[in-house]
Amino acid sequence: MTQLSFTQKFFKMISSKQGFEAMQQESKTWMVQCSNCKYEQSIWDIGGIRSGASGNPKTYMKCSNCNQRNWHSIYRKES
Repeated sequence: MTQLSFTQKFFKMISSKQGFEAMQQESKTWMVQCSNCKYEQSIWDIGGIRSGASGNPKTYMKCSNCNQRNWHSIYRKES
C-alpha cells in the first residue's frame, strides 16, 4: 500500500472504514490526463479524493511524467 496523502489521512480519520474504502474505490476511477504527453494516473494515486463528483473539469498542474506545467483533464474511467 502506498503512503496516504494528508487529505487521504484526514478523510480516513473522519470516515467509517466502509465509507473510506468506498471513497478510495471511486477515486481510483477518476483519472487525470496530461494534455501534453497524454500520461494518465488516478486521482487517488496523486494523493487526492474525488467521490460523489460529476463533470469533467480541468486543472493546471505539473505533470509527473513530462514535468511540464499545463492543463490536465479529469474524467471518470469506467471499468
